[in-house]
Amino acid sequence: MIKYQPAVVLILLISLLLSHKSYSQEVYTINSTADDEYAYAYDNPNTPIDESQDGICNDELGRCTLRAAIEEAYNRNTSAKFIFSTSGTINLIDAIYLEDFCEIDGANQIEISGGFSGLIIAQNNTKVRGLRISGYLGLLLEGSNNIVGDFPYYNEFVNAQVGLTIDGDNNKVFNNYFGITQDGTLMPNQFGMIISGSNNEIGKADMANGNVICGNAVVGIEIATGSGNKVQHNLIGTTFDGRTDAGNGQGILIGGSDNNIIGGENWDDGNVISGNTIYGIFISGAPPDSYSADNLIKNNNIGLNPDKTAAVPNARGITITNGTMSAQIIDNIISGNTNEGIYIFGYDDETYTNGHIIHGNSIGTDGAQGSFPNDGDGILIAGNVGIVKIGQDENGNYSGNTIVGNGSVGVDIVPLQGYSPERITVRRNTLHSNGLTNLFVDTSANNRIREPFNLQYNAGSITGKHALPNAIIDIYSANKFELPASAYFRIGTTNTDANGNFSYTTNLNIEAIAVTATDFEGNTSNFARLNIVTDVEDEQQIPNVFSLNQNFPNPFNPSTSIHYQLPISANVEIKVFDVLGKEVETLVSDFQNAGSYEIIFNADSFSSGVYFYRIKARGENESFYQIKKMLLIK
Repeated sequence: MIKYQPAVVLILLISLLLSHKSYSQEVYTINSTADDEYAYAYDNPNTPIDESQDGICNDELGRCTLRAAIEEAYNRNTSAKFIFSTSGTINLIDAIYLEDFCEIDGANQIEISGGFSGLIIAQNNTKVRGLRISGYLGLLLEGSNNIVGDFPYYNEFVNAQVGLTIDGDNNKVFNNYFGITQDGTLMPNQFGMIISGSNNEIGKADMANGNVICGNAVVGIEIATGSGNKVQHNLIGTTFDGRTDAGNGQGILIGGSDNNIIGGENWDDGNVISGNTIYGIFISGAPPDSYSADNLIKNNNIGLNPDKTAAVPNARGITITNGTMSAQIIDNIISGNTNEGIYIFGYDDETYTNGHIIHGNSIGTDGAQGSFPNDGDGILIAGNVGIVKIGQDENGNYSGNTIVGNGSVGVDIVPLQGYSPERITVRRNTLHSNGLTNLFVDTSANNRIREPFNLQYNAGSITGKHALPNAIIDIYSANKFELPASAYFRIGTTNTDANGNFSYTTNLNIEAIAVTATDFEGNTSNFARLNIVTDVEDEQQIPNVFSLNQNFPNPFNPSTSIHYQLPISANVEIKVFDVLGKEVETLVSDFQNAGSYEIIFNADSFSSGVYFYRIKARGENESFYQIKKMLLIK
């Protein structure tokens, strides 16, 4: 061990003290909004240097400008608080540097603007509040542990290329407005905020300290690099009432960043991400150089107002692509959006995306009884995508989603640009009332797993077969006569034996069953369906009303069945039209007695696309007219 003499120790201590700033805070009152050549002077331009460090901030014109006060504090090697006895706009000629432990409090009466350089560059442990920042590059947090805003103080970041840039770690951004002023005037930035650091907090779980981030042309919040950032309790895409659409181009963009949290463990931790013109949340990587892995999206409201009483749609709720790994989408409301609720896709080897978990979400509903459909699919998985768990996985982990009422398919698994998804597990979800069908798995997707077959029901015993031994068979109750049959709840699970046979016994009074198979790699099939009531019994029932059912299967290739009901005898005409309204086929043109009917439309000679089928039925005292849409995929 080295031993020091007392004199040496004393010298070392003095040296250490002199090498560090004193953090006793001095207060400077800014009385001028000027920032010209004289603003660099303190006291008088001709005074000796030692007097320029006396804590007095006056130039020869009697002004104390913000730049002069900051330089005075810097020369005195001290922390400082800068307050204002004036109001108005400070047009900076170049950036100002806020040193450690310094604070700017504009009292919500000062605007700082400027040209193409950054306006305020903060180091460590600073506070910036009460300002409107409207320059090309607004506020840059180079260091760590800075606080931007904080109730009851706020900042407004408007009319900038980038309102706020965070390069450091452990910074806090609370109670600010990005792209909008506190009085509700939209003044968009291109980018509301860009984060390149780690462990930063954007909002926190109380309404007073969330941020309002809306109207920004490109994106509200971009998390570019770093990790462990937390975005909580913000309004992203709406004005401060959460009800008025003022969308960012994209609400939140995560690109090449890991382990970020959007929302949190409790519903009050979540964000309202609604009204954005492209995506609510977009996650991508830049493989092979960077990936976005292990990001958590939990307890957010994506597409509705805060009360969940009306839709404030994003174009798409959540989109995941480009080398993203292991995203967790848990316990969110993802409803009311104008396209898909969740869209996951990859289209070449480098943009392969995998390992995602989707469970406990309400997709197409408010989480209770309210219906707020996404206009497209509830969930669309397309292209080079693998290992996605929608609901419970093959090992019994995770909870199901409620996916109801969406305009197209509940869960849609399809190829894209020559790539097909695989190992997509769809289990224990509540699926019903989706426009085209509840679950569609393209025949070339998901390892080409087929649905069960030879379904039979006898005195509570459900039996059937599958090509695979030890496949997981999930059995759902469904509504009789509804085509496609809607699976309302899972009633049980069994497995096929070594020969592919399975059986399940229930004492429930059920009208129809819908059954899926999941193989040992996690690939889930389409539903197989069986009405419990026999065809003879069905034929004996005369319908009470005219009806035209959705074709099944849908999407289809090349054939599909169409069911319709006549309560009275009528002249019936059923025709098929293409998307331009051109008639392509007449399926029925005849007088028919009251009853239930089925016809088959064979589209073997038609190209892929959207088609419409129309029924006209004219009875003695009553007529019926209806059109439905169907999708042919080859």
